[in-house]
Amino acid sequence: KKHLFCFFLIQKNEKKKKKEKKMSTEQQQQPASSPPANRLYVGNIPWSTTVEELQALFADATSVEIPTGRQNRSRGYALVTFADESIAQAAMQSMNGHVLGDRNISVREDKALTKTPKSARGAPAQRPTNLPEAEEGCRCYVGNLAWETDEQGLMEHCQTIGHPVLRCEVARQSGGRSKGWALIDFATKEAAEAGVKALHDTECRARSIIVRAERPGGATATKPPREIRPENSSGLQIVVRNLPWSTTSDDLRQVFQQVGTVVDAKSTCHEDTGRSKGWGTVLFETQEQAQAAIAGFNGVELEGRPMQIKIDRYE
Repeated sequence: KKHLFCFFLIQKNEKKKKKEKKMSTEQQQQPASSPPANRLYVGNIPWSTTVEELQALFADATSVEIPTGRQNRSRGYALVTFADESIAQAAMQSMNGHVLGDRNISVREDKALTKTPKSARGAPAQRPTNLPEAEEGCRCYVGNLAWETDEQGLMEHCQTIGHPVLRCEVARQSGGRSKGWALIDFATKEAAEAGVKALHDTECRARSIIVRAERPGGATATKPPREIRPENSSGLQIVVRNLPWSTTSDDLRQVFQQVGTVVDAKSTCHEDTGRSKGWGTVLFETQEQAQAAIAGFNGVELEGRPMQIKIDRYE
């Protein structure tokens, strides 16, 4: 009887596992669902904007959500839901470009898609774009864009400089917010080369944009295997991340000489543009000074960005 009872339990567990596996597979095969047509994306809002302020601005809204990131700080956009699509469309038409604080907000349909489960995803995708394949050398990458810059704005900027483009697409996150970069296509390779020279480091919405030829293969270009470096730390040098793009080596020295003697300070920059990569290193005379720098400045804002500081493990 004991053997029969054990056999029954085993069969029951196997059936349960098969059923759970089948349900999981069916869920993974479901296509990503589109966001509701009555929900709008409101971008470029001031960091200090509250839900109450947006509710007053969008009086007909049924709900307002402001996504937050680290330290519960606003991500600079909101999702506003209305009773039906017609009310949402009317709000979009009337409020797009409205001044809120010191900013012109952008209002459009929410284009976010429900994420596909990781187990259902295939091989890594090409750099996300809906643009048709371009001729070799005709496609360019544009970086350091303002969050509110859209396709029309970027194309108008290129036109103003005297180098019109055929097509343009701004890369966006799943929530619809710009990733800060775009792809543009020129008519010929020669036009693309001239466009890079003319457009690089020009100001678009108060930001100096980075323009270069798109690398073959985009984000999926084959990279050599990353070298594994052994840790080698004296405890004297710190790494400072999340720096403003304008930060120079002299800026780092001036900030950290408040806690001790700075032997060397270096803001790491891109070789091709000379622009900061957003991080740097500072070398002190003693380990105590390095630890004091971490204790005193980690999380402190430099030009509106909280610095992230750790001991450099790979000097």
